[in-house]
Amino acid sequence: MKKIMVLMLLLGVGSLALAQGISLGLKGGVNMSNIVGSGYSGTKLNTGFSAGGYLTLSLLPSFAIQPEIYYTQKGWKESGTLFGSAYEGKSRLNYLEIPVLAKFSFGVLVKPYFVAGPAFATLLSAPAEVTIGGTTVTGDIDGVLKKSDLGLVLGAGVTTPIKLSLEARYTLGLSSIDDSGLDVTMKNSNISLLVGYSLF
Repeated sequence: MKKIMVLMLLLGVGSLALAQGISLGLKGGVNMSNIVGSGYSGTKLNTGFSAGGYLTLSLLPSFAIQPEIYYTQKGWKESGTLFGSAYEGKSRLNYLEIPVLAKFSFGVLVKPYFVAGPAFATLLSAPAEVTIGGTTVTGDIDGVLKKSDLGLVLGAGVTTPIKLSLEARYTLGLSSIDDSGLDVTMKNSNISLLVGYSLF
């Protein structure tokens, strides 16, 4: 009897979600990240990934609010000369990121869309490595970085009839993440190529 009641409840929740224009899905893909700001010229893109989920709340036929949550990897690469020797460095910034996006879509079967909105992130870890003279040194730079970040997301994509979506987005850091006390600014700059799947 309890199993039947639970099944009826789940079916009821699913029907209510569809009636209210609520959908839930998974999304993940590749990040190409760098930093911008004073004191950090010549840095290069570092490749990482994002993985998480989203909830779409349709308010109008062509407009929705879409909160998301991701584990996302950002960072940068750099090279140069240190103590008279060439070096290469790589820093990885691992965040828990929560974008809250406005979504504008159009079309019937294949639906192009645009997204825009803020993204709030918490730094989880910041491993780094430097290779100089054939020796690689690893460490963690989270002690000189702020624990939170605020970004602006701008993106475009397309939703297909088979519940898959393809999206490209750019996330620009709005504030410096440097917490070293030095007179520099460093902001995250991230391009993401994402694939999504709508569960319902």
